[in-house]
Amino acid sequence: MSRPIRRRVATRMTRVRMCAVESMPLETDPSILHAVKTVYTTDLGLPHDWTDAQRAEFIEYEADKITWMVRAQASTLGDQSIEQWTRRHDGRAPDRMVRSALRTAARAQALHIVLNTELYELIASDTEDENPEQVRSA
Repeated sequence: MSRPIRRRVATRMTRVRMCAVESMPLETDPSILHAVKTVYTTDLGLPHDWTDAQRAEFIEYEADKITWMVRAQASTLGDQSIEQWTRRHDGRAPDRMVRSALRTAARAQALHIVLNTELYELIASDTEDENPEQVRSA
């Protein structure tokens, strides 16, 4: 007894190229760009002999760097938050909404941490360099 022959429709295989997150272009976070621009144009200042193009390039570079740092820190903090949540709930993974809330909170925390260490602390150290006696007596 012969079995019926099924026709197979040939499907075209497509090759998918995977890329690492590090190689993907990342838009600079507008809030970070604003913070960097504000701090460098008001509190820290930039060299007077720089052209407007050099100033803009430096500010863009710093904002890009801080954006990447925030993204990396947020990822780490988000993963840790999800792991802690899972442990507190007897191994049950959080649903999509809870995961989203945890990652949102982690991003806000990362933004705060990175802006403080990479930007706002520069203001304090710059002030100390200019007025060491005034800072010590405060």
